[in-house]
Amino acid sequence: MLVRAACVRGVAQTLVGASELERRHGEQGVGEEGAAQRPDCTREIPAVELEETLDVMRLSVHRVVPAQARRLLDRGTYPGGNVVPPEKPDLTIVGVDRNDVVLDGANVRKNGIVVHADGVSILNMSAHDFLENAFYWESADRFRASYLTAWNVRGYGIYVEDGSDGTLDHDYVSGAADAAYYVGECRPCGATIENVVATLSAVGYSGTNATGVVIRDSLWDRNGAGIVPNTYANEALPPQARTTVVGNTITGSGRARVPIRTALAGFVGIGIAIAGGNENTIRGNRVTRSERYGIAVFSTARFVTFNPHARREPGPPWRPRGNRVAENVVTGSGWADLALASGAGSGNCFTANTAGRTLPGRLQTATCAGVSPSGDRGVASVVMAPVRRMFAETLRRHRPPPYTSMPVPPAQQSMPAGG
Repeated sequence: MLVRAACVRGVAQTLVGASELERRHGEQGVGEEGAAQRPDCTREIPAVELEETLDVMRLSVHRVVPAQARRLLDRGTYPGGNVVPPEKPDLTIVGVDRNDVVLDGANVRKNGIVVHADGVSILNMSAHDFLENAFYWESADRFRASYLTAWNVRGYGIYVEDGSDGTLDHDYVSGAADAAYYVGECRPCGATIENVVATLSAVGYSGTNATGVVIRDSLWDRNGAGIVPNTYANEALPPQARTTVVGNTITGSGRARVPIRTALAGFVGIGIAIAGGNENTIRGNRVTRSERYGIAVFSTARFVTFNPHARREPGPPWRPRGNRVAENVVTGSGWADLALASGAGSGNCFTANTAGRTLPGRLQTATCAGVSPSGDRGVASVVMAPVRRMFAETLRRHRPPPYTSMPVPPAQQSMPAGG
C-alpha cells in the first residue's frame, strides 16, 4: 500500500512530508478532479464486531461444522463498517447472491469488512463507495476472498496486509483509486490470485514487499498500471521477491482516465512493472497497448517521500536482480514493449518473448545462463525520478477523475453451489 491519506493505513501514513501532499491536493481527492469537501478522518467510525450486528445485517447461522462457522448474509443493502476481531477465527461469511448482497459505504464509511482473525473467508457479495477499502484482511492468515465485487473505493478493492496462506479468486474490482488488489508485507506470503478482473483502477495489483505470490489467469483491463510488485522500506519485510506472474492478459494500461491516489502513480502506463524486486518470474502473459512500457524492470527509491525539501532520494535504491521475463507476447506499447532501466542489479533476463521494440535495443538473449544485461538510461530517467515528481507529472498528464465518478460494473456470476 503506497498512498498517503489520513484515512488509509500503510506506507502512505509513514511518508516523510506526507502532510505536504495533503495540503496541496486535499484529503478527499488527491489527484482527483471535482473532489468533495475533506471528511473528518480523524474521527474514528466506531468498530462494530460482527457478532453485534447480526440482527442489523440479517446475518444468520447457516450451519456450523467442526472448527468452522458459516454465516449466511441475506439479500439487502448494508452500511458495512464491520470488524471480525482476532478471537473470532475460522469464520465463513457468504452472501446468498453476489449482486444482491451489497455493502454501501456512501462515501462516509471507511471499510466494508475488516478482518483481524485467521481462517476467515468472505464470499459472494459486493461492496462500493468506501473511503478506504471494500474488503480488508490485516495480520490474518488463511484468508479467502472469492466471488466478490468491489467498485469505486478510495483505497483498495481487496486488501491483504501481513497475511499468509490465502487465495483471491473469481473477484471483480473496478474504480479503486489506490489498487484493485493488494497482497503485501509478507514473507512467505503463500498467496494465490487467480481468475480475477481488475479494471479502471489506478493499479491492478500492488504488492509491496510481498515474497511468494502467484498471480495467474486473470484480466487486467485499462488500469493505470497493470501488475506492480514493488519494494519500499516504508513497509515491513523488504525487499519484494519471488512472485510468479503467469497466464494473465494485461491490456490498455495507462490508456483510460482512472482515479489515482497512490504513490505508484509514476508507474502508470506500464503493463507489468518489477519495481525493485528480486527473482520474480514473468511468463506466458499477453500484454497489449500499454501507454509507455509493456514489461519493465527497474530500481526504486529506498523510501517513498513527498518531502519537497529533500535534496536527494533517501537511501541506496532497491536494485532488482535475478528476474526472468520469458515467453510473453507484448505488443502495441507506446514507448517499448520490453524495458530494463540502467542501475538495475545483476541477472535480469529477457528471453523468448514475442515483442517489438526493446530498451536497450538488444535486451533479449537466447538463454538466461550468465546473463546480466545493461539497462537503458532513458528508461531510468522516467521511472526512477523522485516519487513526488513522478506523482505530479502523472496527475498533470492524466487528469484523474474522482473515484466516485467511475461506472458501476455489470452484474457478476454468483458463486456456484458448494463453492
